[in-house]
Amino acid sequence: MLKTVLVILTLGEGGATHLSLSAAEDARDCAARGERLAGVLTQAGYQVLGQGCAQTGLEVTPYVPGADAQAFVNRWRVTLSDPAMIEPLAPDAACMPAPDADPAVFCAVSAQQVVD
Repeated sequence: MLKTVLVILTLGEGGATHLSLSAAEDARDCAARGERLAGVLTQAGYQVLGQGCAQTGLEVTPYVPGADAQAFVNRWRVTLSDPAMIEPLAPDAACMPAPDADPAVFCAVSAQQVVD
């Protein structure tokens, strides 16, 4: 079953793109959460690279605020289309970022991982 998730991309330590995913009730709730969270992150000094809402059947571990930098080992390809697309990547999989393309494509790392 597909569910709606908020996708937030931020500039992390060392210039890496960090991905965070959080559940939303529906597209409207997702958009509202995205606006609020992007504002909070920006005010806290984080650079938000992009955000969107995705429909996915993937189960992922919960978002944990303040995760240690070493926890960001899970690789993802994120396409900020409407809806956004998230794709977990194998450690050796190629990923070509295109942040200025339409739609923008990001290669990101996350502390969150797919649950089997």
